[in-house]
Amino acid sequence: MHRRWTTLALSLLLLAAVGWGLWERANRLALAHAVEAGGQRDFYNLLSQVEQAEVSMGKSLICSTPAQQAALLTQAWNQASFAQAALTQLPTPGLNLTATRKFLSQAADYCNYLAQKVARGQSLSEEEIQTLNRLRQEMGRLAADLHNTESQVASRALRWSSFYSVRMPPLPRTMALKEAVPAQATPQSLEGFVNTDRHMQTLPSLNYDGPFSDHLEKTRPMGLTGTAIDQPQAEKNAVAFAGAASGTPHRVTGVTPVNGRIPCFGISLVDDKRPGIVSRVDVSQQGGHIISFLNYRPVDRATLDARAATERAEDFLKAQGFQEVVPTYTLRQGNSQLITFVLREEGVILYPDQIKVKVALDNGEIIGFDATPYYMAHHRRDLPEPAVGVEDIKGKVRPHLKVEGTRLALIPTPGGREILAYEVTTSMDDERYLLYFNALTGEEEKIMKIIDLPGGQLTM
Repeated sequence: MHRRWTTLALSLLLLAAVGWGLWERANRLALAHAVEAGGQRDFYNLLSQVEQAEVSMGKSLICSTPAQQAALLTQAWNQASFAQAALTQLPTPGLNLTATRKFLSQAADYCNYLAQKVARGQSLSEEEIQTLNRLRQEMGRLAADLHNTESQVASRALRWSSFYSVRMPPLPRTMALKEAVPAQATPQSLEGFVNTDRHMQTLPSLNYDGPFSDHLEKTRPMGLTGTAIDQPQAEKNAVAFAGAASGTPHRVTGVTPVNGRIPCFGISLVDDKRPGIVSRVDVSQQGGHIISFLNYRPVDRATLDARAATERAEDFLKAQGFQEVVPTYTLRQGNSQLITFVLREEGVILYPDQIKVKVALDNGEIIGFDATPYYMAHHRRDLPEPAVGVEDIKGKVRPHLKVEGTRLALIPTPGGREILAYEVTTSMDDERYLLYFNALTGEEEKIMKIIDLPGGQLTM
């Protein structure tokens, strides 16, 4: 009797194990099919969008009307953007396709840049036409390489799901199904992708007024002054800054080099009077400037409002030598207030020269500071005189918008240039907008919407 119960229990356990195995296999099969379907969809989306972008770019080179050219360039921009998105989603974690992604991003943005130029009534230069034609040719080459990759996938029975190690369970062999089990893909399986990306790395630089222009990657900080400092001097500067921010003495606990666009000494500090309170200060190797500061202490409750925090931050910046600063936007983050300041010179707001300060709302202590944008952009400028009057600018504003104020501002472009503009604050119903008009030409450059949030504002 005991043996019979044992046999029954073992049989039930065996059935449960087999059932669990079949269930697990079904789940893995469903997952593999889902990944495979997604990979095929993204690949063919990539191929289709690349082919369409190449066609649209070619049409834009031969059309005879500016309106049609702008429309075709806009199509090419969207198609190249969709291609870049599809490439990003493609399950190829073992392949380094950075150069191909960069090419698609630049091609999309360059077409957008040209479309906006044509829409403003300007003609493309011979150099821009040649650059667009070169991008069209490279887009065609990419399409051909993708077709080769398509052939590789088909001929070798590769699966996109294999790149994520989602292996398909062996297929049952029956009289009706005698095909071989598809092979597992590896990064070496798709030489076409690898060769394409290597070719993209050899393309010449693309310099234009756009966010993906190559010259932006070569920017150097313009606001650094002075000569190189040693580590002891950097530690001294960090301790002094942290003490000014908190009002308590600090000591150094560690130093690490920081490599980046602004090489720094990364200095870790501890508060001598508040055990457990640590801070981090980045001090530039050139000149010993404080690039950033962060105090990690928790802020449990708030007793100050945004105005008091802004005043505290402004006083701190002035004590650090930033005399002409103007608060622009502020945002509450938990029990802290983050305030963005910009410099003002000769009555002009300099938006590129930006500094952010974070204030603890329990006692007004400075717990955050970031001057990276300031030191990257700040330099001596010869600001031009406006060629268009403020009343002429107001006349360009739509009648249904209420003008609340105007001021001169220096604004950055996506391509790294700076434009002197009139910043016009307007409102429509309960919404507020900032309009920027070129102070030299009167052209509208940018529109920003002001988003009011609890404890602050954002623009987008």
